Amino acid sequence: MSTQVVDLHAHIFSPDLPDMAATTGDPRWPRLLTDTDGPTRGEVWRGDDRFRIVRRPFWDATARLAEMDDMGTDVQVVSPIPVALTYWADGADALTFARAQNDDIAATVAASGGRLLGLGTVPLQDPAAAATELSRMMTELGLAGAEIGTIVGRAELDDPALRPFFRAAAELDAPLFVHPIDGSGVLRCSDPHTDFAIGMHTDTTLAAKALVYGGVLSEFPDLRICLAHGGGAFPWTHPRLRWRSATDDAVLDALVTRLWADSLVFDPHPFSVLVARYGADHLVFGSDYPFIDHDPHVPLDAAVDLGAITPTQRDAIRGTNALAFLGHT
Repeated sequence: MSTQVVDLHAHIFSPDLPDMAATTGDPRWPRLLTDTDGPTRGEVWRGDDRFRIVRRPFWDATARLAEMDDMGTDVQVVSPIPVALTYWADGADALTFARAQNDDIAATVAASGGRLLGLGTVPLQDPAAAATELSRMMTELGLAGAEIGTIVGRAELDDPALRPFFRAAAELDAPLFVHPIDGSGVLRCSDPHTDFAIGMHTDTTLAAKALVYGGVLSEFPDLRICLAHGGGAFPWTHPRLRWRSATDDAVLDALVTRLWADSLVFDPHPFSVLVARYGADHLVFGSDYPFIDHDPHVPLDAAVDLGAITPTQRDAIRGTNALAFLGHT
């Protein structure tokens, strides 16, 4: 690969974050324990429950940069893990945890020699505090934007209470990466495989529907939003939603092309639909590093072989598109 590779979808979490479970008495707060079975392994815990096992690059920037070299990744855009988007918590406590994460991400980015860019987090259950923290992230910490979840408690992203936050993002020119959260409750049946394969896609579909059909993109024409996992099922669901809408089809289609989406779809065939919905220039490379054991370049190369995208479009998806989304071009 001769083009610069910029991975917009990569996660990070620090063992140095405050132990909010100990402070608040609520076991749902995540914490990271390192060196749990030798120096290469860590564990994310929530109370007495081990949430997931993680590898050293998850928290160690030196190990991360070494693996980036091995993978041929020039730049990673790191963001919190979904379980660290604590919208269920008291707003003041969530702000404390968000600020600690943002400070840590900013410090890691600053020490990376330009190899890492950072997306922070905000307490969306308190939109005013979220807007203030977003301003601090962008103007003081030098972060590239924010990661937000797909639902805030029971409020979808088109809830009027969230408008001040989206207004702040538009005014600050802060790009937003929308990632499904854990335990959104969108499924009638649940197990880890189903939650990953269907629940996250459904969750993101509902978020995209709220943004397009709920007036958020219409109200804020300068807002830049990227959806994780290709936007879930939204590229295929949009025509069905559009058919039942009173808004003109062309208007809705234009709003959809305002969205961006990452390339993490595991298969080359969806790319023809992704290009039709968002445009090839609004697709960005994403790997979900360091969690998913796969080569995210393979579907892109196969999509070229299928004729779904051109080699030039593939190279832009791998690099320059993400920089454009972040406003770095």
